[in-house]
Amino acid sequence: MKRVSIVLAVLLVATMLLSACAPKEKGDILIGNLQDESGPMAALSGAVTLGATKMVDEINAAGGINGRMLKLVTYDTRGDVNEAINALKRMIEQDKVPVVLGPPVSNIGIAIAPISQELKVPIVGLFMEDRCTIQENGEVWDYMFLAQNSAARQAQSIAAYALNELGIKKFAILYNSANSYSVGLAGPFEAAVLAAGGEITAKETYVGTDKDFRAQLTKIKATEPEALYFPSYPPEIPLILTQSYELGLDVTMLSSNSVPPTGFAPSTDPAATTKTFYPYGINAGDPELVDWAAAYSAKFDDKKPLAQSFSGADAFGIIVEAIKACGNDVTSTCIYEKLNAMDEYEGLQGTFKIAADTHQPVGLPMAIFTIKDGSPLFLKWYTPEGEVK
Repeated sequence: MKRVSIVLAVLLVATMLLSACAPKEKGDILIGNLQDESGPMAALSGAVTLGATKMVDEINAAGGINGRMLKLVTYDTRGDVNEAINALKRMIEQDKVPVVLGPPVSNIGIAIAPISQELKVPIVGLFMEDRCTIQENGEVWDYMFLAQNSAARQAQSIAAYALNELGIKKFAILYNSANSYSVGLAGPFEAAVLAAGGEITAKETYVGTDKDFRAQLTKIKATEPEALYFPSYPPEIPLILTQSYELGLDVTMLSSNSVPPTGFAPSTDPAATTKTFYPYGINAGDPELVDWAAAYSAKFDDKKPLAQSFSGADAFGIIVEAIKACGNDVTSTCIYEKLNAMDEYEGLQGTFKIAADTHQPVGLPMAIFTIKDGSPLFLKWYTPEGEVK
């Protein structure tokens, strides 16, 4: 009996030694997904999530990365800055995500930038306002990376198009003074117009809770502009278009990349959109994007991809490239280092680099669209410097 006990003890020790020496299995690679799933930007944030989900499923179906599956850890910001900060801390400190896919919401991007710096976890997202990636002292936020054109570049591109292609010289501006995205577009647009010798006839503001813009639009109409620039979020755009039309403000309407999907009929009377122009991150009619868009729609119950579906996929793709480069060292430190060292990225929006001094893309043009019969119509590619052929 004693001899049996000794043998069992030896076997137990041997088993423990073998277990200690055996390589430890690593689990899923977690990627945080901080999005406005139920707030005012749900349509655009949802498109980011779907673009990322499509890539996750494709990568996992092909065996993952180094044999490890990808897993999105999604938190809803509910359109609230404090909720976003708390959610970011939870996913980093409790879920232990080493990297985060960020939302297309500048107010939230500005708020979480110091948190990413403090916790040293990189965030790659679609927050367009400069303050999301650049500090007040002009230095870059080390852990914040933008994967689409900045708000300033978008505003400068549509201003250049209106000045050069439409021949407009007199502009009015209506913007949301409580929204950093809208403010971040209005300022560069005004500066671009004035630098080109144009005129700003009026500047009116509103806040995000406003639904009636008739007072501001009436004042704008009295200044006789040739165009109205209104860089707004999706819920406001159809209201501004409709109310301008009702008031007889018969001018060219210039807006932001948030026009789809709410700027189109049946949300808006097609008659109210006939003179509307806006910049967009992609042209889904490009042959190289058609197959991707078809696969997206087939996967997600016939939903058509938005620009944020494509740019969200690019943001997620940049994260994936950094993870691949890290091999078995999938940590925040390694991912951050690989993001900084990434020479260029070949994405759905085109080939671009991330500038070291801004952490924003370099070299991406904007697709200029108009609306015809309630549907988008691509016109040409544009940058602040002019047409790209």
